Amino acid sequence: MIVLHVRTGQAAGHLDEHARSVWFGKLDARAKILGIFAFVIAAALLTDPVLVMCALACALVTALLSRLPPRHLAKAYLAALPFLAFASFSVFLFAGFERGISMLARTSACVIALLVLATGTDTFELFSGLRRLRVPGILTTLLMLTHRYLLLLSEELDRMRTARRARGFSGGRSLLDVQAFRVLSNTAGMLLVRSSGRADRIFEALKMRGFSKDMRPWRETRIAALDAAFMLALVAIAASLLLLQMEVFP
Repeated sequence: MIVLHVRTGQAAGHLDEHARSVWFGKLDARAKILGIFAFVIAAALLTDPVLVMCALACALVTALLSRLPPRHLAKAYLAALPFLAFASFSVFLFAGFERGISMLARTSACVIALLVLATGTDTFELFSGLRRLRVPGILTTLLMLTHRYLLLLSEELDRMRTARRARGFSGGRSLLDVQAFRVLSNTAGMLLVRSSGRADRIFEALKMRGFSKDMRPWRETRIAALDAAFMLALVAIAASLLLLQMEVFP
């Protein structure tokens, strides 16, 4: 999601826009995390090509039922596709075509399911859900601050791109253009300096608001019937796939 944000130059709030407008975004974060992670773990353990394709189909059906915009999910998937293709091509070279396709389908099923979770859940609700699942506070706080700092970096980079274009810089003429490399290296240095300054100001603002090295869940919710039904459905699918895998390869 962060890669998609940096590539498209979207505002930080846009990342959570779809989570607030679909029914999937209103589910309890804990139910979504447990259900999606159970499915991803099961899909990652599959080796039978037919079961792998079933897992991919389940991931696609989950994406469709979530009512999240298919175009937005497709853009996020395309951002991850080069990494999936590289891993699948490596398997194809050493294990054959069928294993390579199976690798691509398996990783795609996992990525699509995780994209549904990330896109369909408010970012800080996701972190809060992890915290309420007893994930160590230092880890959830680190994830939250890392997410915030990456967005900060992308915002500063967008401002500096605008400044470069306003001064007539439109990219280098070739890979050997020394002037272009000098401009880009100066941009990278100034990006780190400006982002570091903003990060210090944000941290001071957090301390002024009572931040004490741990993120406390600010919203207590209960898992309702719909939340439990979604979680149990994905857990049942994951268990069924693993049982079938054990029957195929006892």
